[in-house]
Amino acid sequence: MDLIILIITFGFLGYAIKYIDQAYDENEFPIRSANLVAIIAGVLMGTLMAFDSPFSTAFFIAMIISLVLAKKIDNVAFAAGSIIAFGMMGLFMLNTSVTFLILPIAVFLFAGFVDEIVDGFAHKHHVGDRVEKFCHYRPFSDFALFAMIAFGMFSWIYVVPYFSFTIAYMLVGRINLMDIATGIRHVINRAAKFRP
Repeated sequence: MDLIILIITFGFLGYAIKYIDQAYDENEFPIRSANLVAIIAGVLMGTLMAFDSPFSTAFFIAMIISLVLAKKIDNVAFAAGSIIAFGMMGLFMLNTSVTFLILPIAVFLFAGFVDEIVDGFAHKHHVGDRVEKFCHYRPFSDFALFAMIAFGMFSWIYVVPYFSFTIAYMLVGRINLMDIATGIRHVINRAAKFRP
């Protein structure tokens, strides 16, 4: 799959997951928009799992399984997005070959589990500012990716979309795409009033 498409879709999915989480858990965003984002995210994720196999397949399957195990699929949007993602992948599997690599799925799952434990530990104990930031960043998934690339499981090219996902996830709350879209629509509406 084209690298630019991967960067954009991974970035959108990182943003979408955090956006939905913040909408339901923190009431920072409207629930209706979070539900719409979940549907779009499910379609994109399922498409990636089918057409960017084996990396996207392993990455997103591990992510969904880890969310289920951590009981983080705790709202309608996450549940619907996950079901749509697997449904889309299943639909596309009728015409395309999807590779399921058990070891990368297991590695991503284990790294995600360690990240959750370390993050939880940092929330409960005073560990110092730098260590706390390190723990909240959840670095073990990064380590897992670099290890799998080093062992030849995936191409180095996947570092870029992976960090597109991570950075977009971290930007939620700092940059609101819905506010940007509303602002653009407002500018267009104002500009339309000046048309001769």
